[in-house]
Amino acid sequence: MKVLAVLALAVLVSPALADEPRPEVTAALEQIKAEKTINLSTTGRKSGKLHTRPIWFVVDGATIVVQAGKDGKTDWYKNLQKNPKVQLRQGAYHFIATATPVTDAAEADRIHKLFTDKYTMAWIGSFVGSSFGSGRPVVLKPEGVSTRE
Repeated sequence: MKVLAVLALAVLVSPALADEPRPEVTAALEQIKAEKTINLSTTGRKSGKLHTRPIWFVVDGATIVVQAGKDGKTDWYKNLQKNPKVQLRQGAYHFIATATPVTDAAEADRIHKLFTDKYTMAWIGSFVGSSFGSGRPVVLKPEGVSTRE
């Protein structure tokens, strides 16, 4: 009877643990959060080749959030819609992550606020025509991290 109770508890707890970030991911996110850019690599939707570009980012808890300008018409945004597995590099850290475009308006507004808080000068530029803070937000959930020496 005790064995069944332990197994039942394990089944109930396991999904919750799967949502918790690995300790090494949490530590790496803490190390990079003040940086301005991260290299985002997506798989080309037509070519199948890896494409990398630097992009502004914000660490939000156990995730990284980015924004696609041009109303989501950027190649990297189109690529991740076809294949949401992405790679991220910042300094010595290399993350494997899954991308999820944000469709909820309230969540998008919250993410835009994170960007305006971190990138104050870009936010000021938005008053003179820059589209900063109005891009399509994407949540990148790291599944693992490695470091290069």
